Amino acid sequence: MRHILRAVTALGAALGISLAFTGSAQAASSPTSVCGSGYYVQSSHELGLYVQTGGPQAIVYLLYNSSSDNNCVVTVVTGEQIHNPVSAGVRAEGGSWVKDSGNYNSYAGPVYIHAPGKCVQYYGSTRWWTSSPHTDEYTSSLGWCG
Repeated sequence: MRHILRAVTALGAALGISLAFTGSAQAASSPTSVCGSGYYVQSSHELGLYVQTGGPQAIVYLLYNSSSDNNCVVTVVTGEQIHNPVSAGVRAEGGSWVKDSGNYNSYAGPVYIHAPGKCVQYYGSTRWWTSSPHTDEYTSSLGWCG
């Protein structure tokens, strides 16, 4: 009987640890936790369609940290997490794009740019599925001038 009780206790502990890791992974997919301390969301745009819920497949976020004058962009997968192409990018007025692209389950980015006194532009893309694959991408206009 003690062996069964130990096995059940060990299984419960293992499941508890597994649930703790799952919660942590989900928490890491919020844009503020991905970019880091002191960042807040300035703008966002929904991308694609997650057919099962009718919500977006992903959301691209532009965040800003006023103490460092840094901008951060992250595209968070909110729909089906199936290792699809996802991208995030940012650029300062007159500058080049800084991008992160790959086949991700949770998010692309974070990508950062230091652009005090300049306007910025942000970008995100994702692939989503109905009966065939679709790609949705968004490029903002220049704005968020600092």
